[in-house]
Amino acid sequence: MSLSLDGGRLTAIFSFDPLIARIGPFQLGWHGLFTALAVVVAVAIALRLADRRGLPSGRIEGVASWGVAGGIVGARLFHVLDHLDYFAADPLAILAVWQGGIAVYGAFIGGVAAGWIAARRAGLPIWRLLDLAAPAMLVGQAIGRLGCLSNGDAWGAPCGGCPFCLCVTYLSPNDLLPDNLRGVPTQAYPLYEIAAEAVLLALLWRFRDRLRAPGRTFVAGALGYAAIRFGLTFLREETIVVGGLQEAQVVALVTVAATLGAWLLWPPARPDAGGAARAAG
Repeated sequence: MSLSLDGGRLTAIFSFDPLIARIGPFQLGWHGLFTALAVVVAVAIALRLADRRGLPSGRIEGVASWGVAGGIVGARLFHVLDHLDYFAADPLAILAVWQGGIAVYGAFIGGVAAGWIAARRAGLPIWRLLDLAAPAMLVGQAIGRLGCLSNGDAWGAPCGGCPFCLCVTYLSPNDLLPDNLRGVPTQAYPLYEIAAEAVLLALLWRFRDRLRAPGRTFVAGALGYAAIRFGLTFLREETIVVGGLQEAQVVALVTVAATLGAWLLWPPARPDAGGAARAAG
């Protein structure tokens, strides 16, 4: 890797191979390592927060396991849907997750959905568990984006004549960005998102007292991340879905609607609510 400075524009040139090793059809890459690290750190943070808030961390471990499983399935499913023509021609490739290909929003939706169901079945307070998950997922997401940075998995739009952008040029044939962008300075989208997530985490911490009521931390985190994805996606090149909006922007709007809808349909339990309400809140 090398750096070049052109006026106010800093460009990182990635010439290294994002794949570390190959064993037959299996591949080990930096993306996979950062993804595994992200999961471990996120679960550790959630369990640590559970202990500090007097929640049964032992039972929450089971919920976290379901959340991780749901996140993996959701991430792969969204990626397959994004590239349906390719996987329709080669269905067995759907199982080849070691070759890369996950969608972050799929991980978020799948993880939350699986965790919600598992927490409800376990009789645990769902919104309080989601409050644990929000900062944990943001930290995990930031770590995972380092994997995306390593292999071009979340490439940005060409920097063009942008005078003050942070750009990345990918040169390896194993990088996952389109061929027409190989060797072209592109927006360093993963770094932008990591910085934005750090700001969101700082805001959640700064206003933690105001967000102490069950569900508020998660709602604030989910809406904040949706705003991040909606805004920063203007610096990417994804499929235009509707109204000039890219796919991630549409999913961000759906996330806002789903989060607020869940808040209204299954509001957090009040302190004096009955047992059924406690399971939902």
